[in-house]
Amino acid sequence: MARRIPDLGWARAGLRLKVSATLFACAVASLGIGTVVATQFGERALQTEMADKVTRALQADMHDFERLLDRAMYDLTTLSETAAMQDVLIADGIGEIARSLRMVRTRYREFGAFVVTDDTGTVIAAEGADTAPGDSFTFDQLGRSLEGLPMVGQFDAHPELADDSFLFSVPIRAEYDPLTVIGVLSGVIDMSQLQAQLARIQIVDEAQGAERALLLCDGEGRLIYRTPDPAADAIVGRLMDAAVKAGAAQPVARGGDLVTAADMPRGSAFDHLDLQMVAGVTEQAVFGSIDQLKRNLALTTALIALVMLVLGRFGARSLTNPITAMSAAMNRLSQHSRDDDRVPEVDGLIAPAILTRKDEIGVLARSFRRLISQLAEARQRLIEQSEAEIAQRAIQLDAALNNMSLGLCMFGPDGKLVVHNHRFEEIYGLSVEALQPGMAIGELLDVIRGAGHDPDGEDLDFVSVLARRDGNRVTRSHLATTGDGRSVSISCVPMPTGGWVATFEDVTQRKHDEARIEHMAHHDALTDLPNRLLFSRRIEETIASSARGREHAVFYLDLDHFKSVNDLHGHPIGDELLRQVGARLQGCLRPTGVVARFGGDEFAIVESDISSGEEARKLAERIIEEISRPFEIDDHLVVVGTSIGIALYPGDGGDAETLVKAADMALYRAKADGRNGFRFFEQEMDSSMQRRRLLERDLRLALKNDELEVFYQPIVNIGTSRVSCFEALLRWTHPERGAVSPAEFIPLAEEIGLIGEIGHWVLERACEAASGWPEHVRIAVNLSPAQFRAHSLVDQVARALERTGLAPHRLELEITESILLRQTDLVLTILKQLRAMGVRVSMDDFGTGYSSLGYLRSFPFDKIKIDRSFIRDVEKGGDALSIVRAITGLGASLGMTTTAEGVETIEQLSRLRSEGCDEVQGFYYSPAVRLEAVQALLDGIGAVPQPGSKVPTALSA
Repeated sequence: MARRIPDLGWARAGLRLKVSATLFACAVASLGIGTVVATQFGERALQTEMADKVTRALQADMHDFERLLDRAMYDLTTLSETAAMQDVLIADGIGEIARSLRMVRTRYREFGAFVVTDDTGTVIAAEGADTAPGDSFTFDQLGRSLEGLPMVGQFDAHPELADDSFLFSVPIRAEYDPLTVIGVLSGVIDMSQLQAQLARIQIVDEAQGAERALLLCDGEGRLIYRTPDPAADAIVGRLMDAAVKAGAAQPVARGGDLVTAADMPRGSAFDHLDLQMVAGVTEQAVFGSIDQLKRNLALTTALIALVMLVLGRFGARSLTNPITAMSAAMNRLSQHSRDDDRVPEVDGLIAPAILTRKDEIGVLARSFRRLISQLAEARQRLIEQSEAEIAQRAIQLDAALNNMSLGLCMFGPDGKLVVHNHRFEEIYGLSVEALQPGMAIGELLDVIRGAGHDPDGEDLDFVSVLARRDGNRVTRSHLATTGDGRSVSISCVPMPTGGWVATFEDVTQRKHDEARIEHMAHHDALTDLPNRLLFSRRIEETIASSARGREHAVFYLDLDHFKSVNDLHGHPIGDELLRQVGARLQGCLRPTGVVARFGGDEFAIVESDISSGEEARKLAERIIEEISRPFEIDDHLVVVGTSIGIALYPGDGGDAETLVKAADMALYRAKADGRNGFRFFEQEMDSSMQRRRLLERDLRLALKNDELEVFYQPIVNIGTSRVSCFEALLRWTHPERGAVSPAEFIPLAEEIGLIGEIGHWVLERACEAASGWPEHVRIAVNLSPAQFRAHSLVDQVARALERTGLAPHRLELEITESILLRQTDLVLTILKQLRAMGVRVSMDDFGTGYSSLGYLRSFPFDKIKIDRSFIRDVEKGGDALSIVRAITGLGASLGMTTTAEGVETIEQLSRLRSEGCDEVQGFYYSPAVRLEAVQALLDGIGAVPQPGSKVPTALSA
C-alpha cells in the first residue's frame, strides 16, 4: 500500500510566495541595475562630451588667436617690402621719415606703433613709440630679424617700447639685392586689441558667468588675459592654482572642475611664445542635468517594482497549482511497490484536468505517463540486445585471434593456458587437439618437443623466468630457433590482472632480408666488393688487431682512360670491365687483403702485415702488370691501365681516414706524373694538395670579385692581311700570385664545376666587346665539354646575342674533338641548333686526335684550326708540312676555312700562304691583349711585312 500523501497547502503557499518574491526581486534588480548603468553611462558620456566640446572649442580659439598673430606678421612683412620702407631707410630728412611712418600707421591700424632700425640696431625712425632716432635696441628678436628671420617677442618683454603688448619684427631687404638685410621693421600690437578679441570667446553654448572662465598665460606664468566677469573670480582663482599641461581635457571626479588647456600649435611661427589658453567649467555646469535624471529614474523604478509585486502574486497561483499536483503524483509513484516488469498504472495519479491541459504543464504530464509505460519495454529490449552483442563479440574475438599474423597464447595468473590461436599451432606444426585451455606451461613445452622442436638452454631459461611469476611486470623478448632452423621472435607482455600474453612471430625471412640489406649497405652493387664504409671499418679492425710495430699498406687506384671505354663501347662493357678488374685485384692479394670499390673507376686495397715498403712496391707493380693485360669482354679486347697511390701505416697515418686521404694524394701525384704508375705518399704531397685547395678557393673568389679578364688575340686573313677575327682568351692576375697560367686554373675550374659559370661569363663579355668592332670582324669563344653537359648552352648563346645586339654570323664557337667524343648525339644536336641560329662552329686543335675525320663527316664545321704542334716545323718541310698540306686541301674540298695556330715567324707565314691556308694566328702578329688595345691592332695590322721583320711592338702592347 502506498503511504498517505500529506497535505500540501503549506508547500503551495511557499511556492507562491517564492514566485512572487522572485518576480519582485527580478524587477527591482533589473530596474535598479538599469538605473545605475544608465546614470553612470549618462554621466560618463555627458562628461566626455563636454570635455571633447570644450577641448575642440578651445583648440579652435587658439587657432583663431594664431591666425590673428599670423595676420599681423603678414601685414608687417608686406609693409617691409613696400617702397615706403625703402624710403624710410634712404630718406634724407627726419621730417620725410616721420611722414612716411605716419602714412604707414594710418594704413595698418592694428599696430599701435612702428620702429625702424638699421643693421646695427640703431633707431632710424619711430611712430607712436616712446623712443627717438639714435636710440639703440639690443633685444634678441632684433638680432634674429637682422639674420633674415621674422620674429615675435615674448609678451611684455620690451618695456622700452610699450607695456602690455606684443612686438613683431621683420627684416627689411635691399631693393637691389633681396638677400641683403638693411634694417628691421618692428610693430607693436597693444594687448587691449587681443583682449577684446579673447573676450568674445564662448567656452560652451551658454553665456559665460560664475561657472565658466578663460585664461591666457605665457610660458613664464604671467597672466595675459582672464574672463572679465567678476562673478567668475572663484573659478579663475582655481584655474590659476591648477598645474595644467597643454593638449587634453581633464574631466575630474564629481566635486571638481572640468579643466581644458590648449597650446600654440606645434610648428607654428609663434611656438616660441609658449602661450597657453586655459578654460574651466564647474561641476554644477557639467553634471546638473544628470542629477535630475537620477531622481526621475529612482521614482520610476519604485513604481514599476510595486506593480510587479501585485502582478506576481496573482500570476503565481495559476503556475504553482499544476506543478504541486505533479509533485504529489511523482511522490506517490515512487512509494508504490510493484513488480519490476509490470507497467505502472499512472492514470489515477494525475488528475484528468491536468492531462488535458494545452499548455506546457499538460505536455509534461502526458510525457511523464508515456515515459513510465516505455521503461519496462526498454528494459526488455536492452537485455535482448546485450545477449546478442555478447555472442557477436565472441565471434569477432575468435576471428581476430585466428586471423592474426602472429601466434598468440594467453596465460592466467596461475601460469595456465587461457586461450591460443591457430597461427601459434601453424608456427610449431601442432595439431588442433594438441593444446587445451588449463594446460601448465611445462605441459605446453612437452607438446612442442613432441612436434620436433627441442628448446635449447636459452629458451628454457626464458621459460623459467616466466614461470617464476616473481611480480616483475616488465615486457620480455626472446629469439628462439625451431627444429627446422627457423627464427621465432617471442614477446611476453604482462597483464594488469596477472598472467601474460605471449606473441610468436616467424622472423626468418626478415632476418634474411636484414642480412641482405646489411650486405648491400656495405658492398658495391656492381662488383659486390666492400664499399668505402666497410673498407674504413676493415682498416680500423686491421689496425686494432695488429701487434705493435707491424706495418700495413693502403692502396688507392683508378683506371686510366676508363671514360673512353664507356664512350667507345658503352656502359655494359664498362660495367663488366669493372667487375673483372675487381676479380683480378683480389687475385693479386693474400687471403687477409681487402679490395673495395669507392665508385666510378676508383678502387682501394688494404694489405695487412707487410714486411716493408718494398713489399708494397712489389704488390703495386704486380697490380699494374695484371691490370695492363687486355680484358676480353663480349668479343672486344679492352686495354686500360691503372694509377696507384700508396700510404703506409703507421708512418703516413694512424687511422682509416688519414690513410685513405694520404693514398688519394699519392694517386693524384701518380696521375700527374703520367699515369699507369704508382707513387708512395710524401709529406710534400699534402702541402701540394693544400696549395691546390687554396687555388680553388682563390678561383672562386676571383670569379666573385671580378678578377678574371678576357684578352683578345687577332686572327689575320692571309689574303687581305687584315684582322678577320679575335679569339677570346681567359686570363687571371692574382693579387698575390701574379699571373696564373690558364693551363693551371682552367682544368681546375672544370674539375670543381666552375667552368660552366666562367664560360658563360666569357661568352657575355666577348659578345659585348665585339658588338663595338667593325662588321667584318668576328669573335671566337672556346667551349668546354662541361658547358655541353649543362643542356643550357643554346639558351645562353641566344641571350648573349640578344643582349649585346651582335649578329649571329659574327660569333664563332670553338670546340675540341674531346667534346664530340662524349655524348655524341647530344653534342651534335646542340651544334645543329647553334648552326640554325646562324652561329659559326669551328674545330680547334685539328689533327691531334684519331677520330677527327669522322667528325668532319658527322657535322659540317665552318672552320678547322691546325694545331700549333704542326706549325712549329712547317718551314722545314717533312711530315709537319705534309700534314698541313693535307689539312688545308681537306678544308678547301669541304668548303671549310683553315686557320693555323702558333705562327711566330715570317717564314712560317710564307709557307702557310703558299700551301693555301686561309687564316693565321700567333705571336708573329700579336699575343693576346686587353680590350683597350684591340683598336690599335685593327688599325695597325695590314702593312706588308718584310722578311725577318715583326709587326711593330706597339701592336702587341
